[in-house]
Amino acid sequence: MAQVQNDFNVVQAPAGIFYPQDFSLQKLNLITSTGKPFELKKIIVEMSYYEDIYSFAVSGSVTVRDAQGFIELLQLSGNEFLEVNFGKIKNAPNNDDQIFRVYKIGRRSPSGNMNNEYYTLYFCSEELFLSEQIKVTKSFGRSKISDIVSNILTETLQVDPTKINVIENTTGVYNFIVPRLKPLETISWLSTYARPENGVGSDMLFFENRDGFNFRSLQSIYSDKVYATYNYQQKNLNINDATDPQQKATTVIDYEFIKTYDALGDTSSGTYANRLITIDPLTRYYKVTDFDYSEYQSEATSLNGQPVITPSANRLGITQNQAYDAVTKLLISNANQAQNQYIQNAPGSVAGDIFAETYIPNRTAQIALANYTLLKIMVPGDPGLSAGRVINFNLYSLKPTDKQKDADKFYSGKYLVVAVRHIIDDAGSYITVMEIAKESSPKTYSPVDSSSPNIMNAITQ
Repeated sequence: MAQVQNDFNVVQAPAGIFYPQDFSLQKLNLITSTGKPFELKKIIVEMSYYEDIYSFAVSGSVTVRDAQGFIELLQLSGNEFLEVNFGKIKNAPNNDDQIFRVYKIGRRSPSGNMNNEYYTLYFCSEELFLSEQIKVTKSFGRSKISDIVSNILTETLQVDPTKINVIENTTGVYNFIVPRLKPLETISWLSTYARPENGVGSDMLFFENRDGFNFRSLQSIYSDKVYATYNYQQKNLNINDATDPQQKATTVIDYEFIKTYDALGDTSSGTYANRLITIDPLTRYYKVTDFDYSEYQSEATSLNGQPVITPSANRLGITQNQAYDAVTKLLISNANQAQNQYIQNAPGSVAGDIFAETYIPNRTAQIALANYTLLKIMVPGDPGLSAGRVINFNLYSLKPTDKQKDADKFYSGKYLVVAVRHIIDDAGSYITVMEIAKESSPKTYSPVDSSSPNIMNAITQ
C-alpha cells in the first residue's frame, strides 16, 4: 500500500498573512452515508492536501474543532466521502471539485474548557481504497506495459477516464502473469520493468496528482514546460514588502536544503556507476553490464543540461563514473528465453526483450539520481502547483559583493516538484510547501584530479 500520510515537517507559516492570488478554500463538504453533504469550512482548524510522485494516490487530512458532537450526530462509520475545492475567488474559473474517501478519524482530544473536541479526518483517493479490497490475478499476453496499465485502471478499477491524465507509451511486448497483487501495487511493480518508447533507460513512475493518474518517465517530465519561476533573496523575507502581485506570488518565503550532495551515499547507491552480472542457465554463460553516468548523461534528457560530477580520478586512478564495484547485483538472465521454443510455448512465459540487462542498471541510477539535490521551499498558496510540475528556482548567491546579487550558478535552475503539500488554516492563511529536486547542473563543475601532487600535498599538510 502507498504511504498515504507523510510527515513534511513544515515550517510554520507567518501568522496573519493572506497571500496575493486570492486563492481560497471554496468547498469542504463531508458526505455521509445518507448522501447529505455537511459543510466543514466553519469548523476546520487546518486542511492539508498532499501529492507525491512516489505515491500511488493523493491524500490529506482535515483537523476540526467540534462543539456539536458531529461524530455521533452524523453517525460517522468509515463510509464517508469528502468534497474538496480550493481555487481562485476572482478573475479565473475555480478548479474542479474533487471527491475523496475518508478512511480514518485520528486522535480525539478535548480542548481546555471541555466544551469542544479536536480530531483529524484522514482522506485519500477512492481508487486507493478500492485497490486495497481486490487483487489482480490475470495473464497479459504479448502486451505493452503501458497497455496493461491502462487495462488495470479502466477495467479492474473502473477509473473515470477524466481521472487518467497521461499514460506514456512503453517499448517492447511481454507476457505477464500478475500473482494476486493489488491493482495499484501491480502498476507500481510493472513500472520497474517498463522502458519509455522515447527515452533512455528505465525511469517510469506511477503517481496521482490534481490532473489525475500518471504513468510517465522522468525524462518526459523533465521536458515539460516550466510552470513558474520562484525567487529567494534576503529582501523577500517579508512578503508584504513586495508591491507587484506577481512578485508576491513567486516569492519563496523559506527554504531548506535536505540534500545538497552526498558523494558517499550516491556512490553506494549506484548513482554514478553500478554493475549487473547476469547468468544464463540455458547457455551457462554470464554477462557483465556496467552503468556509466557520463555515457548516460550525454544521451539522456535532463533538467539543466550539465553533469553533476566530472570524470575526476582518485588516487587509485578510478573515476566516480567507473567505480562499478560500488554496487554489484547478480541475477539470472532471461535473455535467451525468447529464442527457446520450449519456453516460448510454455504457459506464463516471458517473451520480448524484458531482459534485466536492459533496465536494472539504468533504473538503479536514474531513480537515485532524480533526488541528487533535494530541498524544501515554502511559497504563497497556489492550487496549480502539483507533484510532477517543473519549476525554476532562483537562489541568490551569498557571496559578499557591492553589486546586485546574481543567482547561485549551481543551485539555481530547473527543479522537479517531487512532493507538494497545500495547507489552509482557519485564519484564511494558505501556503504551499514543495519538495523539489534536480539531477543536473546549469553550470559545469571544474574537473579535479585528486591524485595530482598539488591536491595530495594540500591533504598531507
